[in-house]
Amino acid sequence: MANTSSINLIDLDFFSLKTNFKNYLRNQKQYKDYDFDGSNMAVLLDTLAYNTFKNAFYTNMLFSESFLDTAQLRGSVVSHAKELNYTPRSSRSSKARVKLEFEATAENQPYLIAKGQTVSATVKNSNYTFSFPETLSISSSNNSFSFETDIYEGVYVKDSYIFTQEGEEIPRFQISNKNVDTDSLVLIVYSDNSTNGAIYTRATSLLDLNFKSQVYFLQCNENQNYEIYFGDNVLGRKPTDYSTIVLDYRIASGPMADNALQFHLNFNPTGSDSELLGSATLSTINVSKGGADPENIESIRYYAPRSYQIQERTVTAQDYDIALKTQFPEINAVHAYGGELADPPRFGRVFVVVDISDVDGLPESKVREYYNFIKARAPFSIEPIFIEPEYSYLKITANVRYNINVTKIPEQTMVTVVRNAITNYRDENLNDFDVTFRDSKLGKIIDSADVSIVSSILDVWLYKKSTIEPGKKQNLTLNFGTKLLNTIPKKTASYPTKDVSTLKSSAFNYNGRACIFEDDGNGIVNLVETDGDQNRKIGPVGSLDYDTGIVQLNNVTVDTFLGSAVKFYARPEDPDISTKTSTILTIEDDEVFINVTQLRL
Repeated sequence: MANTSSINLIDLDFFSLKTNFKNYLRNQKQYKDYDFDGSNMAVLLDTLAYNTFKNAFYTNMLFSESFLDTAQLRGSVVSHAKELNYTPRSSRSSKARVKLEFEATAENQPYLIAKGQTVSATVKNSNYTFSFPETLSISSSNNSFSFETDIYEGVYVKDSYIFTQEGEEIPRFQISNKNVDTDSLVLIVYSDNSTNGAIYTRATSLLDLNFKSQVYFLQCNENQNYEIYFGDNVLGRKPTDYSTIVLDYRIASGPMADNALQFHLNFNPTGSDSELLGSATLSTINVSKGGADPENIESIRYYAPRSYQIQERTVTAQDYDIALKTQFPEINAVHAYGGELADPPRFGRVFVVVDISDVDGLPESKVREYYNFIKARAPFSIEPIFIEPEYSYLKITANVRYNINVTKIPEQTMVTVVRNAITNYRDENLNDFDVTFRDSKLGKIIDSADVSIVSSILDVWLYKKSTIEPGKKQNLTLNFGTKLLNTIPKKTASYPTKDVSTLKSSAFNYNGRACIFEDDGNGIVNLVETDGDQNRKIGPVGSLDYDTGIVQLNNVTVDTFLGSAVKFYARPEDPDISTKTSTILTIEDDEVFINVTQLRL
């Protein structure tokens, strides 16, 4: 019997396998003194090692692709997501809102602007086509016509199929273009040679379906195309044989069409050159936003089991986060909390704070869209209320020392290295609700950014922005949401500009003088004139509560200021800074300052 004690079942790379084969044969008495490297046996061993290595690799990949957590092929990930009733998000068209105005004779009104009519836009030297998503009827009591509407990037196309069950019990119909925006899909079934089609809507669950329900189901297939199929006359109505199926949808370019500012009509809104008086003008109300690429593998891997977990309903705070982020790719962060936590309490309400990427505030159009989506999934007695997030910002000054005997990189390159480390920390740990800035953690990340860095000392300020209306008296309330430093020496009537303080604003003009708001160390906020070297108090304008971080300014007037807002900087008592319920904590690139010192050690 052959001796199997030398078989190694762990090392499966090519050369280890070949060595294991040799050792196995050497332990057999027939090959005890055989020269394996100098004979034709080496070729056979190479063949055996190659075949074994290939089978091991194939088996490993086969089992890896069998699980959602380890699958690497998109087709495998999509297939596992299908088992969890999760359909990966398709491409999304960028949406803009425009206003169309024109003069016409009004002889043949109402004027119809058909679905699919296009306008053009240019983004970063690339041309994109935007389309009207539905047919509009325009009328007026005079010769002036004006209306607002949303337009979506992409052109509309149609796929047509004949429904038949020959050779397939449940026929599937593939959408031919992989860049389809499935939100735009309209499916019409023409039965018995009728010219009047029946519109079928997408079903996302089996609830309330019966044999009369005109619905279709959507899934992503093994070719990465989306496909539709129908019910079986028990759950969902099945079209009759030889019905014509028309799929009308929009092809999207994703986020590349975002931020389009100007649009140009590609059609005559009256349909007749003799009726249009002059030229039509198209003005932009909201620039294009919300475009997205098809959902990537890691996103599917993350959201598929969580989407199955919430079961198309929103009950817990996490349910709101998952449901909204899954459906709307433009959302950066979501935080939901019950009305009993509001001040004052509002029972029977759920407050949902939504932060949209690259958008300030929360547009009303998005509020309506999110509300309709959540309301259909929330308990009947719960009313969702969407609110804008607050923002708190960090000003970071990093004083870094590095050993030039270890590295030869210049100071400016080291500044870039440190800046990238701070940016990565922000992207991984901030830009969200309920996060905490850790001073020591950021310091360690900077220290480890390059082997030559010896030390780093951080000076951190917390700041808020206030869009003060110039030339108008107003009251302002700012809440930093944390304790502020209360050990700064008290200010006199005049003092050097370089003196430290707990609260200080950016500069603005008031009555022809350069001024700032600054606290005096006693909880009083003063209007202060500054010339860059010396500060002089003009008078008190408000108060600062060091324990709560609340600043109250009364009847303040600002004539002009640089930028889009006046910034209020405050020194926190604790270097670890946390945000409150509806506040996002982040770092802006222009408020990161890096001082580099070279050492020879």
